[in-house]
Amino acid sequence: MGDIRSLIREILAEEIASIRAELLGGPTVEHVSVGTETELTDFALSVLRRAEDPAFVAAMKAGCIRFRPEASSHILSAAPIVVQAAAEPVSRVSPRSEPLPFVSTVPPSVPELRKGLITERDIAAIEEGTTRLRITKQARVTPLAGDEARRRGIRIERTLA
Repeated sequence: MGDIRSLIREILAEEIASIRAELLGGPTVEHVSVGTETELTDFALSVLRRAEDPAFVAAMKAGCIRFRPEASSHILSAAPIVVQAAAEPVSRVSPRSEPLPFVSTVPPSVPELRKGLITERDIAAIEEGTTRLRITKQARVTPLAGDEARRRGIRIERTLA
Protein backbone atom coordinates (compact mmCIF):
# COMPACT_ATOMS: atom_id res chain seq x y z
CA MET A 1 0.00 0.00 0.00
CA GLY A 2 2.84 2.39 0.83
CA ASP A 3 4.50 1.75 -2.55
CA ILE A 4 1.31 2.64 -4.39
CA ARG A 5 0.93 5.82 -2.37
CA SER A 6 4.50 6.90 -3.08
CA LEU A 7 4.06 6.18 -6.78
CA ILE A 8 0.84 8.23 -6.86
CA ARG A 9 2.59 11.07 -5.00
CA GLU A 10 5.45 11.11 -7.51
CA ILE A 11 3.07 11.16 -10.48
CA LEU A 12 0.94 13.89 -8.90
CA ALA A 13 4.03 15.95 -8.06
CA GLU A 14 5.26 15.76 -11.65
CA GLU A 15 1.85 16.62 -13.09
CA ILE A 16 1.27 19.46 -10.65
CA ALA A 17 4.72 20.87 -11.40
CA SER A 18 4.06 20.79 -15.14
CA ILE A 19 0.60 22.38 -14.76
CA ARG A 20 2.03 25.03 -12.45
CA ALA A 21 4.83 25.78 -14.92
CA GLU A 22 2.29 26.14 -17.74
CA LEU A 23 -0.07 28.38 -15.78
CA LEU A 24 2.38 30.54 -13.89
CA GLY A 25 5.33 30.59 -16.25
CA GLY A 26 7.63 31.57 -13.39
CA PRO A 27 8.84 30.36 -10.02
CA THR A 28 6.41 29.51 -7.26
CA VAL A 29 6.68 31.98 -4.40
CA GLU A 30 5.73 30.72 -0.96
CA HIS A 31 5.16 33.34 1.73
CA VAL A 32 6.82 32.40 5.00
CA SER A 33 6.27 33.90 8.41
CA VAL A 34 9.53 33.77 10.36
CA GLY A 35 9.03 36.53 12.92
CA THR A 36 9.97 34.37 15.89
CA GLU A 37 12.50 31.68 16.65
CA THR A 38 9.73 29.07 16.78
CA GLU A 39 8.39 30.04 13.36
CA LEU A 40 11.88 29.93 11.86
CA THR A 41 12.47 26.48 13.35
CA ASP A 42 9.08 25.27 12.06
CA PHE A 43 9.92 26.58 8.58
CA ALA A 44 13.32 24.84 8.60
CA LEU A 45 11.72 21.56 9.71
CA SER A 46 9.08 21.81 6.99
CA VAL A 47 11.81 22.32 4.36
CA LEU A 48 13.64 19.27 5.73
CA ARG A 49 10.47 17.16 5.47
CA ARG A 50 9.77 18.38 1.96
CA ALA A 51 13.40 17.72 0.94
CA GLU A 52 12.65 13.99 1.15
CA ASP A 53 10.84 14.46 -2.17
CA PRO A 54 13.33 14.47 -5.08
CA ALA A 55 10.95 16.62 -7.15
CA PHE A 56 10.99 19.32 -4.46
CA VAL A 57 14.80 19.28 -4.31
CA ALA A 58 15.02 19.48 -8.10
CA ALA A 59 12.56 22.39 -8.17
CA MET A 60 14.53 24.20 -5.47
CA LYS A 61 17.81 23.74 -7.34
CA ALA A 62 16.20 24.90 -10.59
CA GLY A 63 14.89 28.03 -8.87
CA CYS A 64 11.25 27.07 -9.43
CA ILE A 65 10.41 27.47 -5.74
CA ARG A 66 11.22 30.66 -3.87
CA PHE A 67 10.46 31.74 -0.32
CA ARG A 68 9.45 35.28 0.57
CA PRO A 69 9.33 36.38 4.22
CA GLU A 70 6.18 38.09 5.36
CA ALA A 71 6.59 41.42 7.11
CA SER A 72 5.85 41.01 10.78
CA SER A 73 3.82 43.64 12.57
CA HIS A 74 5.83 43.32 15.74
CA ILE A 75 9.40 42.64 16.70
CA LEU A 76 9.98 40.25 19.57
CA SER A 77 13.12 40.43 21.62
CA ALA A 78 14.91 37.13 22.14
CA ALA A 79 16.40 38.18 25.47
CA PRO A 80 14.44 40.38 27.88
CA ILE A 81 16.22 43.17 29.73
CA VAL A 82 16.91 42.21 33.33
CA VAL A 83 17.22 44.94 35.95
CA GLN A 84 19.11 43.86 39.04
CA ALA A 85 18.78 45.80 42.28
CA ALA A 86 21.61 44.11 44.16
CA ALA A 87 24.02 45.76 46.54
CA GLU A 88 26.88 43.75 45.05
CA PRO A 89 28.90 45.06 42.12
CA VAL A 90 27.71 43.77 38.78
CA SER A 91 31.11 42.24 38.02
CA ARG A 92 30.60 39.63 40.75
CA VAL A 93 27.36 38.34 39.24
CA SER A 94 28.00 35.12 37.35
CA PRO A 95 26.35 34.59 33.97
CA ARG A 96 23.32 32.33 33.83
CA SER A 97 24.05 28.78 32.77
CA GLU A 98 20.58 28.38 31.22
CA PRO A 99 18.80 30.76 28.87
CA LEU A 100 16.13 33.08 30.17
CA PRO A 101 12.59 31.85 29.48
CA PHE A 102 10.77 33.56 26.63
CA VAL A 103 7.38 34.85 27.68
CA SER A 104 4.92 36.14 25.11
CA THR A 105 1.34 37.33 25.27
CA VAL A 106 0.93 36.82 21.52
CA PRO A 107 -1.48 33.94 20.84
CA PRO A 108 -0.05 30.98 18.94
CA SER A 109 -0.26 31.50 15.21
CA VAL A 110 -2.35 29.35 12.91
CA PRO A 111 -0.31 27.76 10.11
CA GLU A 112 -1.13 29.23 6.72
CA LEU A 113 -0.46 27.79 3.27
CA ARG A 114 -0.47 30.21 0.35
CA LYS A 115 -0.51 27.71 -2.48
CA GLY A 116 -2.85 27.02 -5.34
CA LEU A 117 -3.04 23.29 -4.62
CA ILE A 118 -2.86 21.71 -1.16
CA THR A 119 -1.64 18.11 -1.23
CA GLU A 120 -1.36 15.34 1.32
CA ARG A 121 2.33 16.11 1.67
CA ASP A 122 1.48 19.68 2.73
CA ILE A 123 -0.89 18.37 5.41
CA ALA A 124 1.70 15.82 6.57
CA ALA A 125 4.25 18.63 6.97
CA ILE A 126 2.06 20.40 9.52
CA GLU A 127 3.20 20.03 13.12
CA GLU A 128 1.47 17.33 15.18
CA GLY A 129 -1.24 18.67 17.46
CA THR A 130 -2.24 21.45 15.07
CA THR A 131 -6.02 21.73 14.88
CA ARG A 132 -6.45 24.59 12.36
CA LEU A 133 -4.97 25.45 8.97
CA ARG A 134 -5.58 28.57 6.88
CA ILE A 135 -5.48 28.43 3.10
CA THR A 136 -6.20 31.03 0.43
CA LYS A 137 -9.66 31.52 -0.99
CA GLN A 138 -8.61 30.17 -4.39
CA ALA A 139 -6.66 27.15 -3.13
CA ARG A 140 -7.81 23.68 -4.10
CA VAL A 141 -7.45 20.73 -1.72
CA THR A 142 -6.80 17.28 -3.14
CA PRO A 143 -9.09 14.52 -1.87
CA LEU A 144 -6.13 12.76 -0.25
CA ALA A 145 -5.16 16.00 1.55
CA GLY A 146 -8.74 16.39 2.79
CA ASP A 147 -8.73 12.82 4.08
CA GLU A 148 -5.41 13.36 5.86
CA ALA A 149 -6.66 16.60 7.44
CA ARG A 150 -9.82 14.85 8.71
CA ARG A 151 -7.75 11.93 10.04
CA ARG A 152 -5.53 14.32 12.00
CA GLY A 153 -8.44 16.49 13.18
CA ILE A 154 -7.28 19.60 11.30
CA ARG A 155 -9.98 22.12 10.42
CA ILE A 156 -9.26 23.95 7.15
CA GLU A 157 -10.20 27.64 7.06
CA ARG A 158 -10.18 29.82 3.96
CA THR A 159 -8.96 33.43 4.05
CA LEU A 160 -11.10 36.22 2.62
CA ALA A 161 -8.39 37.49 0.26
